[in-house]
Amino acid sequence: MDFLNIKTVAGLLGDSRHCVLGISGGVDSMSLLTWVAANSRHLPCRITAFHVDHGIHPSSHAWAKFVADHCAQLGIQCVISKVSLEGLGNNLEYAARKARYKAFCSSGADTIMLAHHANDQCESFLMKLFRGSGVRGLKSMSAKTPCWYDENINVVRPMLGLTRSHIDAFARASDVRWMDDPSNSDNQYDRNYIRNVIWPTITDRFDIADINTLKSIEHLSEAWQLTNQFAQQDLQLVMLDGDMDWTKVRDLGYLRIKNLLLYILDSNNIYGFSINHVEQFSQGLIKADMDSRNELSLRGFCMRKIGKRIHVELSGRQAA
Repeated sequence: MDFLNIKTVAGLLGDSRHCVLGISGGVDSMSLLTWVAANSRHLPCRITAFHVDHGIHPSSHAWAKFVADHCAQLGIQCVISKVSLEGLGNNLEYAARKARYKAFCSSGADTIMLAHHANDQCESFLMKLFRGSGVRGLKSMSAKTPCWYDENINVVRPMLGLTRSHIDAFARASDVRWMDDPSNSDNQYDRNYIRNVIWPTITDRFDIADINTLKSIEHLSEAWQLTNQFAQQDLQLVMLDGDMDWTKVRDLGYLRIKNLLLYILDSNNIYGFSINHVEQFSQGLIKADMDSRNELSLRGFCMRKIGKRIHVELSGRQAA
């Protein structure tokens, strides 16, 4: 049955030489694995299945063995990476995610392929919405983007246009085998609560909520592209010998200053900051005078106004 377009997936992989395919053992990633195994000769790079054993669940070793055995049956090389969450904080979801991406990015591959799909996209949108995210956050996941953990590695998501029902139909038709993670039913986790409680309630009332949410995400993505183009023009306007001219930045006005700062942060892969800090710094630049010394300091990023110049530093290297 029709599942993914080979040319589209090959295009996402682009000039990649080695791609690791993240496999959890669930129906989504096992369906993607099955499709890749059947079509690997048409794809432009070497693909290795990659399973991360977080060691959280007592059955994690059995899941790793299931993935490895299934990859052997499909003729796909498989790597099992056992990780430790020690020292990664008390938030289990965040710690597991950070450990997982660290393992992906340490694999030697230049591309990571993940099985995120349309329903995941809708869940991500709602999570960002409830956190008060702006356009950058609400546009959710992209089909291809630099990895947040290592910007030199791309993340591709060829299944973003597929709904859960489409994946389930493919799994049945292709006799895909998978394992269910019991933690997926634990509604103490925000994403599970959205998936198991909120989203079914929404779709019971609005039967094409997934389609229309995806349309809204596309509109937000277009809006983000447009604001980026606007910010690029403003950046050229305010440049002064490698720095920015504070007087020209000030004259842009609050909204354009905020948009310019968000563009600079995004261009340098700075994430996880409070938007309040950006807003306060933007307002401070308008209220400042020549003697004011304003600073926006985030993890790995610093922007300083000294006199007429605004200088950007990124963890000991120049900003992009």
